Amino acid sequence: MLPKRFKLALRMADAVISDPSGLTAADREALSGEFTPAELAELALTVAVAAGFSKAAIAWGPPPVLPVTEVPTPTPQETVG
Repeated sequence: MLPKRFKLALRMADAVISDPSGLTAADREALSGEFTPAELAELALTVAVAAGFSKAAIAWGPPPVLPVTEVPTPTPQETVG
């Protein structure tokens, strides 16, 4: 079971991603009681940037297939001398 703080952070993250106006007054009050204004800003910006990069990655598509170069692992010499 998740702590209350985590549940509130997830509720806010869902709102930032899907519907920012979806947070109720009770949600906003609970968030401001649990997080500082700086923490709320950091959470909102982190979620927004992550969602933006995710959408950009989907829009750009997968990376091209890159050739694989195999480098043999050096082994120690069997004899010293």
